[in-house]
Amino acid sequence: MFLGVDWGGTYIKAGVVDYRGKIVKSEVFASKGLRKKQVFIREIKGLLSRFRKYKIRAVGIGAPGIIDTKKGFIYYLPNIPGWKNYPLRGILRRQLRLPIYIDNDANLFALAEASLGAGKGAKCVIFLTLGTGLGGAVILDGKILEAATSACELGHTPLSIGGQVCGCGGRGCIETFVGNKYLLENYRKLKKNKAEARGVKEIFQRALAGEAEATVVWENFAEALGMFLSGMVNIFNPEVIVFGGGISGAFRLFKPLVARVIKQQAMWPQVKGLKLVRAKLKDAGIIGAALLAKRGHYETIH
Repeated sequence: MFLGVDWGGTYIKAGVVDYRGKIVKSEVFASKGLRKKQVFIREIKGLLSRFRKYKIRAVGIGAPGIIDTKKGFIYYLPNIPGWKNYPLRGILRRQLRLPIYIDNDANLFALAEASLGAGKGAKCVIFLTLGTGLGGAVILDGKILEAATSACELGHTPLSIGGQVCGCGGRGCIETFVGNKYLLENYRKLKKNKAEARGVKEIFQRALAGEAEATVVWENFAEALGMFLSGMVNIFNPEVIVFGGGISGAFRLFKPLVARVIKQQAMWPQVKGLKLVRAKLKDAGIIGAALLAKRGHYETIH
């Protein structure tokens, strides 16, 4: 068994996963209370204690930011303050006495969906996680595209010169058009601070009910996402784009709009045969983190 931890800006999901990629036990808790390093480490210890009957061999963690994957070193997490230049892998290995493997959370979402889900069998796939921010990953010939760090940080591709300040420190990133807090801000402005939505899901439901302001929010979202993806399509020429994360719950609402923008904007030979699909796996981030741990474990023992 392997422990997979999907560390998001809003929620942390963790689960025990068997060698086939099946989750046998899982937990979900809010990220906000775990921003302090020692609290986070204490919670990982608690998970291992609660799951001790499963004989966990290794731990995989998907973190929402820039990672040195070989060292398990966090450079920084754009949407979670306080984690700059932190050697998480080394500290956890000493305290837990287990092998620890860390990568970007979108990369591990991609690893799971490419192995067992919506990207299986495709040569080139772009994966997006739409939630607190926008995570992105690209798989070419079955391998995650990485460099010295856990690139690709697709969510921090600039879309607007002099645009809104992003959590990464830059301006006008695509994340500032499609992240959930930006969608809520857009909605508040359109509603003139009246009848605020409790979350993005509520804006989705109001759009389905025909509310004008909610509909405009999703039109703006789709326009921005479609323009961004048109550039990605021109660069990578993917066969499939897979959408995951909490905001992908609105997929049936925004898919036709995004597809239309891509068709209008991207180079037409690149669009031929392109599929836009929603992720298949319920907890791809947990599964991907466990697959990372499994791969590291077997490479070590062999």
